[in-house]
Amino acid sequence: MFGDNLAHARIDALTRRVTALEALVERLVDDAGISQDEVAELRQASNPGLTPEVRRLVAEDRTIEAIKQYRRATGAGLIDAKRAVEEYAARGHSS
Repeated sequence: MFGDNLAHARIDALTRRVTALEALVERLVDDAGISQDEVAELRQASNPGLTPEVRRLVAEDRTIEAIKQYRRATGAGLIDAKRAVEEYAARGHSS
């Protein structure tokens, strides 16, 4: 039980740090004059598991198949693949 509290505290701290870093990146993008299309390309390139096939499956709302394909492409576990595909879909890539 004690370990769970420490784990949750660490996750919360990391979540806050990621949020702050994302805000910093957005500010740097704005200051550099980078277009949103360029940012989208960079995001996609930063995760090689988001293959054209995975993106197509997400766009077709075939999430389970997209997760399976992501796992085949990366060797990721189920939880990591599910998280990556769902985060991609949440950024507005599903229909």
